[in-house]
Amino acid sequence: MTLKYYDTNSLSHLAFEIFSLCFSEKVLPFESHVLPNCNTSLTFIYGKKQSVTSKKQETKLNGLMLTGQFYKSYEFSVKETGTSFGIILKPTALYKLTKQDISQINNKHLPLLDFSKMLHEILNPIFVKHENNFDNLYHSLCKMLLKIPLEIDKKVQKIDQAIASIHAKNGMLNATDLSEEYDQSQKSLETQFKKIVGLTPGKYIRTYRFLNLMRKFESNQIDLKDLIYSYDYYDHSHFSKDFKYFMNQSPRDYFETDNFFLNEYLSK
Repeated sequence: MTLKYYDTNSLSHLAFEIFSLCFSEKVLPFESHVLPNCNTSLTFIYGKKQSVTSKKQETKLNGLMLTGQFYKSYEFSVKETGTSFGIILKPTALYKLTKQDISQINNKHLPLLDFSKMLHEILNPIFVKHENNFDNLYHSLCKMLLKIPLEIDKKVQKIDQAIASIHAKNGMLNATDLSEEYDQSQKSLETQFKKIVGLTPGKYIRTYRFLNLMRKFESNQIDLKDLIYSYDYYDHSHFSKDFKYFMNQSPRDYFETDNFFLNEYLSK
């Protein structure tokens, strides 16, 4: 498996990560958990027999796919050699690009065409044209995405500011803190946040905090026991409960399993 990242400077307002992923014969069949990360993503899958399974429901991945926000892990499976090229979007980016309610795609993988015909018609030809040259694909995608007019009104700006606060505090706050900081009712903030980001502020905060903890653990920045307390988990049982919620398995089962795909992503 080869995971390559591309520079996001020109698309820093839209893209969290841009990547290509290649599976060779020697790593097949490949299976791994995928961690929820608060973001939507666009990925073109070149090849067959890639799929994801969530809540025992399998979805085949082929062509230009859109992934909504998952706040629980899901299983990723590859049974044939192939490559993919994707963009993990910033939390408000998909709304800015499509002006659609992002909460419609929570916990879903679906063809982009099913969500936004406009965006599919713009991006799909670029992915198809540059299948054999990812450097050209990268430059063409960046150029096209910069041309698309974005929906950025005062509501969107306020949500971007709220997300910046969440990130600055590593998710160590709650929805009430957020509504007070931006002088907005909790209900109003929740409605706007869910439409523009896809998750409620509470779910986003909880997921972001857990992801941040996992990143620090996998990059060996701090001992797991110290991390648990620094992220306001009262004790190990409280952490285990959250771990099972997000990962669909106990901490013991996770740490006894080879999670190369997750480790590669988290330690980046």
